[in-house]
Amino acid sequence: MRRNRHFKSDLIRIIGIGATLILLGYLLDRVITATASPAFSEPAVRFAYLGMQGLFIVYVSGLLAKRQHMEQALAKYQAGMDASIDGVFILDKRFECVYLNGAQARLHGYDSYVEMLGRTWRLFYGDDEIRRFEEEVFPVLAAKGEWRGEAVGRKRDGSTFPQEISLTAIDQNSLVCIVRDITEHKKFERELERKARELEGANRELEAFGYSLTHDIRTHLTRSCTAAQLLRDDYGASLDENGRYLANTVYNATWDMERLIKDMMVLSRIVRNELNREAVDLSGVARGIAAALIQADPDRRVEFAIAPDLVAVCDPRLLKVVIDNLFRNAWKYTGMAPEARIEFGSTVGDGTQAFFVRDNGIGFDMKDAEKLFLPFKRLQNAKVFPGSGIGLATVERIVRRHGGEAWGEGEEGKGATFYFTLPE
Repeated sequence: MRRNRHFKSDLIRIIGIGATLILLGYLLDRVITATASPAFSEPAVRFAYLGMQGLFIVYVSGLLAKRQHMEQALAKYQAGMDASIDGVFILDKRFECVYLNGAQARLHGYDSYVEMLGRTWRLFYGDDEIRRFEEEVFPVLAAKGEWRGEAVGRKRDGSTFPQEISLTAIDQNSLVCIVRDITEHKKFERELERKARELEGANRELEAFGYSLTHDIRTHLTRSCTAAQLLRDDYGASLDENGRYLANTVYNATWDMERLIKDMMVLSRIVRNELNREAVDLSGVARGIAAALIQADPDRRVEFAIAPDLVAVCDPRLLKVVIDNLFRNAWKYTGMAPEARIEFGSTVGDGTQAFFVRDNGIGFDMKDAEKLFLPFKRLQNAKVFPGSGIGLATVERIVRRHGGEAWGEGEEGKGATFYFTLPE
């Protein structure tokens, strides 16, 4: 259809130029005949006619060459559009198809786009979708000049398929439409939803099993711990030194195990719970934790240096766990320092704010830095510095859930600094 329009346009131009040249030839003939001698007029007229014919031939040849070039470019454009996986069609002001590519024909079950030229867009959709387009989509298209969304296309055999469609007004008289079949995408979404439901169910079962298991284990541990405590306190006098050592060993081991189970339960809940972000005064949280540590061990002399007005958008409950773990970690490893100091502040590097907890405790060797945040990886002697090995792992999990990073720097005998970021 587009090629026919170009052909008609070229034909009209040729006829117009030809008629113009004929008229000029006639006028030139009259002028030469009236002004020149008979011996000169006939060759002059013939020469003039030949010149105008030459001009006509040159013009027509140029026009045909230009038309051939346009046809070649159009053929390449058509081939490129036909190779597209997306259907493309153009509607005129009557909402009839004036152009379609091969993909659009195949999407709707037609053998060739020629079958659909000149036909209405309603051919591609069922009654419900036609009504939705006319009542909801076209008013938006008229107001904004474009519309993007999903629709349900109809094939030649009456079957339907989901599609993404983009409508863009070229001008007041034409509209280009791009269509993509999203059947596989929808299948993937349904499969993903199914697996998400299965995973959620499995997590609930695992959580219930874990709760039951830890509850039962903690019950037996409590009984063992109580029995060992009674044996040590009430019957210690009748035991020899070796018996008292064994009673203390059983008591301490069961107590450590119960604390470890409790920490593991806290760590598992951190991974599952939803984040509730809000602006949090981290300086205030740090001051509260420092006060609690001093109150619990008033004999220790520790200097706290807490920077004022440190605020971050985060989950207040979880960030309290982060700061609490880092402060307790610093409190524990400054136990042998004659003038213990724990600092909470922030620094900016590469445009990102990082909060830190710094101490002047025993520090650590940087070659072990990768092990800092692994569960149950203890870098120090557990007898001298008791703990479950869960604290820093909990810090790292919480920070990672916020989209941030956590890392540590230290030197043996010169203290350690733990950093964490909290992107907004």
